[in-house]
Amino acid sequence: MIIYKCRFTGDEMCSDAFKPRPVVEDGEEIPGLMQIDSMKVNKDTGGSVDIGCGNEFGGGDEDLDDGAELVNNVIDETVGFNLQEVPMGKKDLKEYLGGYCKALRQKLKDDDSVAGPDVKKFTQSAPVFCKWLLSKYSELQFYTTQSMDPDGSMAFAYYEGANVNPSFIYIQMGLIEERC
Repeated sequence: MIIYKCRFTGDEMCSDAFKPRPVVEDGEEIPGLMQIDSMKVNKDTGGSVDIGCGNEFGGGDEDLDDGAELVNNVIDETVGFNLQEVPMGKKDLKEYLGGYCKALRQKLKDDDSVAGPDVKKFTQSAPVFCKWLLSKYSELQFYTTQSMDPDGSMAFAYYEGANVNPSFIYIQMGLIEERC
């Protein structure tokens, strides 16, 4: 399993269990971003696991306990990554992205494990994904890591269409992959 951690704080932000994929709009990939899907799960059980067999093993038609607490499986502190929602105006987002991308570029340059072409790729993709995120401002909610470091990575909850469960979008180079 791969855990994705904030490159600045070391806080866990997501894992490959959520099947990360590129952000695509109108058939075009938005470079530098990745997304995962979220869902509401029963906090007491940590969520159900769909292994693709329908109701083959029973239990699929059980009614949900009225007392069950449903939580988002990405942000919850127990079953997720304890992400904290932060309010952010569009101007705040623009300032955050400018400062974050500048600091991230320097951090990547200083990291011997990051190849020069990867730094260049990030530098070229930053204006594109920043413009895209700013254009989606009204459809986003903003989450920081559990340490709430304002200079750390953020997760952007993106509500697309009528979907009640958001996708979470991350700036890919702001995350470090750690194998467990």
